[in-house]
Amino acid sequence: MPAHGQRRFTTFPRAALSAAGDTAGMDAISAIAASGLTTAATRVQVSASNLANMDDAAPLPGSGVAGPKPFVPTRVQTISLGAGGVQAQISASQPGTSPAYRPDSPYADSHGMVAAPDVDPASELVSQAQALQQYRASGDLIAIDARMQKAALDLIS
Repeated sequence: MPAHGQRRFTTFPRAALSAAGDTAGMDAISAIAASGLTTAATRVQVSASNLANMDDAAPLPGSGVAGPKPFVPTRVQTISLGAGGVQAQISASQPGTSPAYRPDSPYADSHGMVAAPDVDPASELVSQAQALQQYRASGDLIAIDARMQKAALDLIS
């Protein structure tokens, strides 16, 4: 178990992520599938970060106890791009933290309360399972596209 306030998993910039802009030279089908791969990987990274930090504690706002800011879980929304493909948009979960009773924490107030990340492990596991399916489907699409291109080249040669 890490020391109080120590993060076990490094988080990443909370900017929108997309593979669609990095697909020069790819055909449209592969570019769409690549954006799906990137979005699925982002969903797993966000979920892993949330799970790794779910036991963190910080002082409640306004408690007068000194300490780090609480870890705020993030969520991923998959956005459809107009030209095809998808994009992962990362945002802070609302509510990000909730009061938790942890009287042994150095950040506990006089009532033993701390700010704890509002993470639901079951929802995070479902998100990871969905991301795995999205990743597999996108990988299958790339393989099918490659077979179709090979078959087309075989027809003209």
